[in-house]
Amino acid sequence: MTNKMITIGITGSTGVLGSILLRKLKKKNYKIACFRSDIRKIGKVRSWIKKNNFDAIFHLASMVSVNLCNKNPLDACFTNISGTKNILKSISKLKKKPWLFYSSTSHVYKLKKIPLSENDIISPRTFYGYTKWLGEKLFEDQTLNNGLMYCIGRIFSFYSNSQSKDFLYPSIKNKIKKMSNKNYISIINAYNIIDIQKADSVIDIILSLFKNKAEGIFNIGTGKGTQIKNFAKKLTKKKIVVKTNSKKKNVVVANIKKLNSIIDL
Repeated sequence: MTNKMITIGITGSTGVLGSILLRKLKKKNYKIACFRSDIRKIGKVRSWIKKNNFDAIFHLASMVSVNLCNKNPLDACFTNISGTKNILKSISKLKKKPWLFYSSTSHVYKLKKIPLSENDIISPRTFYGYTKWLGEKLFEDQTLNNGLMYCIGRIFSFYSNSQSKDFLYPSIKNKIKKMSNKNYISIINAYNIIDIQKADSVIDIILSLFKNKAEGIFNIGTGKGTQIKNFAKKLTKKKIVVKTNSKKKNVVVANIKKLNSIIDL
């Protein structure tokens, strides 16, 4: 079967990751149908899925910003939880069930000092993480007897010029830009260690999971930790000092042993 004969659906195709995914799939000549309506309306979702006879769906539509989810908890629930439920309900009665990718997050984990594995304790540390974990639970609850092939990607940190100012990378770049005559910037929790990579690299991993028709839950990260203050220093040629509120060090790094068993990073 050629790529032109494979129909792929994308929700959230205008987001940071979704737009990159769309661009890369177009280059591979897949037949693509993007969901352009309200993910919270099951009639719209059902009609889109029924019309297109998908071979695969990438479900990326989500309210992502932690701050935005905190400010709009009901909208976050309707989008991140009910939207996912609508996708699953619409697929459940199809004779031909597509492979389904669901974008989750590292925010579902309880933190510890060593890299986090897929079997580690779930204790969402943000409301955003809680909504994504409930989305994961929907897959467990609704797909046991439906014969659905699905893959959940718990995505760790990433950066892109397309991100909003709520995110780490654009926030730091903006502070560097406004330094003026100062030689320092202030970053909250700059001693934290994170697992961060380019948004394009995240999509390359997701496409590799698709190529292998991977099933189950996978961490999507590099397996390497970077201290936020060092990440900031690499974003400029200037010699800068990073001031912060605390020397406390949280670690959010992915154990990617399971991922490496499927794809070669």
